[in-house]
Amino acid sequence: MGNASILLVDNRKAIIESFRKSFSEIEVKHTLFSAANENEAWSMLDGSQKLSPVPKIILIDVNRTKNKGIQFLNAIRNHTDLKSILVFVITDSENEINKAAALNLNIAGYIPMSFESQTLNSFVSVLNEYWNIIEFSSQK
Repeated sequence: MGNASILLVDNRKAIIESFRKSFSEIEVKHTLFSAANENEAWSMLDGSQKLSPVPKIILIDVNRTKNKGIQFLNAIRNHTDLKSILVFVITDSENEINKAAALNLNIAGYIPMSFESQTLNSFVSVLNEYWNIIEFSSQK
């Protein structure tokens, strides 16, 4: 896939720092951006703080903000230029309603996990291998 950007959407600073540490330890070559909430993430995808190029991958815990996470995923899937973004839901909480809703929005994966260092490193390592073998269109 080459060097692509990844957007992590989570309001917990400790989780964001844990991901940055795992990316460094695993030597992930992709750029990690973070947004504290869905509004900030949307601004980075299609608003005043738009990233260029737009991230190819989003990591989000849709269980953190009631229904805003599902609404955010729905907006991505209904946006012509964003609908092809790979979205992985990563969560340390259970919510069967959000799980079903996210899966119905064609996410790349719903991954229940703890955010402990060893578990996170294993997760990032597996995803990094996956990200390095897939290809994206050069078009929007």
